[in-house]
Amino acid sequence: MPQKFDTRQKQSLLSDERHEALQPDALLRRLGLRKGDTMADIGCGPGFFTLPAAKIVGPTGRVFAADIQGEMLTAVRSRAAEAELTNVRVVKTSDTEIPLPAASCNFILMAFVLSELDQRATFLHKAARLLKPKGRLIVVEWVKREEADGPPADERIPLDDLLADATAAGLRLDEREDLNDSQYSCVFLPAAENR
Repeated sequence: MPQKFDTRQKQSLLSDERHEALQPDALLRRLGLRKGDTMADIGCGPGFFTLPAAKIVGPTGRVFAADIQGEMLTAVRSRAAEAELTNVRVVKTSDTEIPLPAASCNFILMAFVLSELDQRATFLHKAARLLKPKGRLIVVEWVKREEADGPPADERIPLDDLLADATAAGLRLDEREDLNDSQYSCVFLPAAENR
């Protein structure tokens, strides 16, 4: 069974090194997040991407901070309150359910979360149903190799496996980008939408 992130290590998810490697504000903007959008940050952790997203979408937008771990949601709620961000809504998920309305999001982010799930294609399918027409589902993952930082190689998802899961979930790859030497992003669109 896949390992869940140890919540005792949640501060490591907010480190300066992680900010430098991923540059969350710039990455979200480059991936197409805009003012007024509704975004779901699925597997939000302590809000590494949630807070920058809430600033980008502004008061006319909304960010659903969704996580399976209550401790992470408490951290997001506290950090959003400190930053005076009123457009963040905390949502408790499970390994199988994302309790958000269908067609409610322009933008879904799943950063480093799929490796913690048994049924990746099924979960991606459930996430995809949250997309509005022309919505984008972004997956950020580790390159499949052994490194000093990050999860062991056997917990990383090979790109071909991710693409197969996405296809099974009714998604098609729109673009892929290497974010740094260790991490990459894939932008998926519903396969049924016009190309």
